[in-house]
Amino acid sequence: MTLPIYELKISDNLQDEAMVDYIALVDAPAIKKDFLAFNDQLSIYGFSPKFFYLCPMATELFKHLVEMNVGINEQGMLRSAGQIADNILETEYYAIEKNFVSLEDYNEAVLLLDDFIDLMAEIDKLIGMQHDVSFMQNHIDKIKSYLPINTFAESYNDYPKEASENAKIALRWAEKNGWGDCGTPVGKIRANQLANGEPISRDTIARMASFERQRQNSNKELGDGCGRLMWLAWGGDAGVEWASRKLAQIDKTKLSFSIISEEKRIISGALMLADELIFRDNERFGQHYVKFSAETIKSIAIKWAKKNFNNHVNLMHDPEQKVKGVTMFESWLVDSERGIMPMKGFEGVADGSWFGSFYVENEKVWQSIKKGDYKGFSVEGLFDYEQPISAEENALKKISELLNSIVED
Repeated sequence: MTLPIYELKISDNLQDEAMVDYIALVDAPAIKKDFLAFNDQLSIYGFSPKFFYLCPMATELFKHLVEMNVGINEQGMLRSAGQIADNILETEYYAIEKNFVSLEDYNEAVLLLDDFIDLMAEIDKLIGMQHDVSFMQNHIDKIKSYLPINTFAESYNDYPKEASENAKIALRWAEKNGWGDCGTPVGKIRANQLANGEPISRDTIARMASFERQRQNSNKELGDGCGRLMWLAWGGDAGVEWASRKLAQIDKTKLSFSIISEEKRIISGALMLADELIFRDNERFGQHYVKFSAETIKSIAIKWAKKNFNNHVNLMHDPEQKVKGVTMFESWLVDSERGIMPMKGFEGVADGSWFGSFYVENEKVWQSIKKGDYKGFSVEGLFDYEQPISAEENALKKISELLNSIVED
């Protein structure tokens, strides 16, 4: 299904509330709170989960498996699966407690879920049973609900054509011969996405890149185990290698800042990227994308300056953590025609993207930045939704803009 795209707008009225009113320094600091007491009701072959009380279905599943008294190899695998599940639930626990989760911790939980699903599938093969572990996805969804409202997940479809063809080969083979014991729901969904040329998120790209660990099984023939089939389902050599490169590129150009000068205490980075798709999921609009045009970002930057908001900085989007002594003294919009370029490392971002530099006098905040507690900027504010743009309309709009630029040249 193609998701609708809404463009977010603000007015030029200085008296209304539609504006970016704070820029947050973000990235979850290390959590130092004590763990909960061990759960005396369950021991998974020497491992006692701490957070299973959040998931009765996980508790029942592992109680059942432990009571089976499986072999020594299966015991070790079950212990590892229990630890992975507990790590996911730990992330959920702290998300609930802090009413916040960082994108980094959410992404890690997503990858852990893939590992958990794969490991449970291997265990099921060994013991000759089949267990539904889809309930763990509910906990990932719960964690996701604590991401900041303006957390974005870009989507990309510039993976090689060969990756799509590899996925199609896997799907054709499975249609004829069946998946058998091969693959998880995650892998099958991925194959269909790649085969159809659908945009995939940074989370998905990270999963593809992590599939590198299965390369040793990639050269087998189709039908000889699951290695070759699942390797192709994830895009094969072309897909996995692209994912590794793309992940590095995405993370390099994430909305993050760099310490430009330790002596002068200057940090600089991207504040908003023009025309980047931002995934949203809420009750009013359902799953959709939003984006900020270059014109809207310009209006935001102008309104920010007129309101004298250069010292409006908080931590982690927490209104109770407004900080003094962090001031934006430099602000620029990328405009290639005027020779105003993005920061090094952000080459290729669209014209109209917003960058800024901040002078950090606040000693506590500066030390936190140097330790890596805060790694990026994230803007927050109130915006108006414009009528959604379909994917087809968006594509036609881009073609029209390109043709207009050719005519003008």
